[in-house]
Amino acid sequence: MRGGFGIYYSPVFYGNGGDGLLGYNSASTPINFGFDAGITLDTYVPLPTVNPNSQFIGDLGITQDYYDQNFKLGRVIQYDLNFQRQLPYNFAVSLSYIGNRGTRLRSSFNPLNALPLNALKLGEQLLRKRLADVTPADRTYAASVGFPLPASPDAVYPGFNNQVGNVGILGGGSVAQALRPFPQYGPLNNRLESQGQSFYNAFKVDVQRRFTNGIQFGASYTFSKLITDAASDLYGGSALTGVLQDPGDRRSLRSISPDDVPHNFVVNYLIEFPFGKGKPYLNKNPWVNRLAGGWQVSGIQRYRSGTPITVFIAGGRRDFLDLLGSGGNLRPNITGQPFYLNGTVQGDSTSFRYLNPAAFVAPAPYNGTNAAIGSPEYAAYYANPSRFLGTAAPTYNNLRTKPFFTEDFSIIKKTRITETTYFEIRAEFFNLLNRSRPSGPESNFDNISIFGNSGYFSDIGQPRRIQLGARFVF
Repeated sequence: MRGGFGIYYSPVFYGNGGDGLLGYNSASTPINFGFDAGITLDTYVPLPTVNPNSQFIGDLGITQDYYDQNFKLGRVIQYDLNFQRQLPYNFAVSLSYIGNRGTRLRSSFNPLNALPLNALKLGEQLLRKRLADVTPADRTYAASVGFPLPASPDAVYPGFNNQVGNVGILGGGSVAQALRPFPQYGPLNNRLESQGQSFYNAFKVDVQRRFTNGIQFGASYTFSKLITDAASDLYGGSALTGVLQDPGDRRSLRSISPDDVPHNFVVNYLIEFPFGKGKPYLNKNPWVNRLAGGWQVSGIQRYRSGTPITVFIAGGRRDFLDLLGSGGNLRPNITGQPFYLNGTVQGDSTSFRYLNPAAFVAPAPYNGTNAAIGSPEYAAYYANPSRFLGTAAPTYNNLRTKPFFTEDFSIIKKTRITETTYFEIRAEFFNLLNRSRPSGPESNFDNISIFGNSGYFSDIGQPRRIQLGARFVF
């Protein structure tokens, strides 16, 4: 019996292949620099002279990239504990605990130009109103909910009243824009933010039989869990990024990773038939040897859980998140109904409804009142900003895509002609049982007519394929 224990540490470096950008907020127009070979600090183009009458940066719909000066290389600590035991008949079993902890990972979950959630108490009408058009009554109401407004557009910065942008969406010269930390800008993409974390824990069982007497076998089962609030790619992208909702509540994003696969079982084998020369049976007659000898079968079979589904609400209901500055989409509320249906086939027979629309409900609409700004009805409607955000977690352990099953199989026949030459024919079967691989279900709850639908043929990936081959080896 053998045992082992190991702890490993490694820094994680995120490169961006020359696509990195610098942004700043101290001048009228940003200059973006690619991290190309040969560019050094002393060769950067000098910053333009600040023009106090035109500090806004183009159209507010343009996202500016900001290089986070507090960026740090990611860190991953890996640890494992395993026990190995030799078994009869050339088998061996290994039991392992595997874990790692990642810190300072990419996330892009910190929008730099966002308002605090309580700013939503100002209400849809007031946030979208141009600052130059607010009334004394508007200012009184804003102060009563804890957000006094600048005395005039020029108090934000000279030229603020000339700020361009879609007032209906992002609010050029609007109250919302005036209250932003950097009112000269629209959305700021915080590149290289490094505040994400990940937690991975797994238990693994391996059973192996080394190649003996024409048989090799291996089986591996892994039970694992991955929790994260970090990105899933080098550019800060993740399904979690799109459902941030409240920029001040990063903690709510810590959930099961969209890449989590809790159950993973793999079997592989190779079997040489015991017939022909050098084998126990039918090894005398050369003609029988050529016919019955040289047969071999092998295969790999994989069975694993589906990955978590992030349900979101797009469309007009989420537009107020642009005013808030978090962007992305809303989450729904959970009703307590089952997440899954029994797979009702849709009209074209190539798709089925996988998710249950009754399991979700949209939060209250932010633009759901026409009451006058500052009226008791208006104040009551916007008194609790949290009710406009969905309470569902980004992911759930029991809300996943369908499992993935596949079997690959091959048959090989080698016919030896001389000691150094032989003829080989083979047949290979990929996805032998022709298992369907449905696409992920429609997870946009705003599109309720097709929400939860999944298709068998739109993303089948790889149907059964049979490949035949022959070769002469000399």
